[in-house]
Amino acid sequence: MNLLKSAPRGRKGLPKSGWLLALCLLPACALFQRTSRPPHAPEEEAARVQFPLDLPEDAQTLAGGTVTAMQLALDDFRPLDLKPHDGATEEERCLYQRESYDVSAAPGPEGVTFVQITLKPQLCEKQGAIMDMGATYAVDVKGRRILAVRH
Repeated sequence: MNLLKSAPRGRKGLPKSGWLLALCLLPACALFQRTSRPPHAPEEEAARVQFPLDLPEDAQTLAGGTVTAMQLALDDFRPLDLKPHDGATEEERCLYQRESYDVSAAPGPEGVTFVQITLKPQLCEKQGAIMDMGATYAVDVKGRRILAVRH
């Protein structure tokens, strides 16, 4: 007589309680995603910033949906945590920086916003012309997702 009974088994030999535990822990992985907030300067540095009473007359106003579409496209094209590889040339380091690109946006059909990211002319070109360093995105702003990318 065997007093030590094994636990009932589910698929592929894993005990049913193991499946239950795995299914309960799987959503917890979502808690470990990186934060999307940029770093903030230390308080001492922030205290030295002097804000104007009002923005200058030539300040640009962008619609919230346009900004959202641009942010989603930029986050995909050049994530904030993307770093150049070891031994990268000056030109390669330039290509990793978001500031090296211009971003344009235009409304499309059915709530889609098209976002075009292009390398600023001659900014990173130290050894000749760089071709095809950009992308065009179709962004669903309401769904906060990228529908398609053309490189």
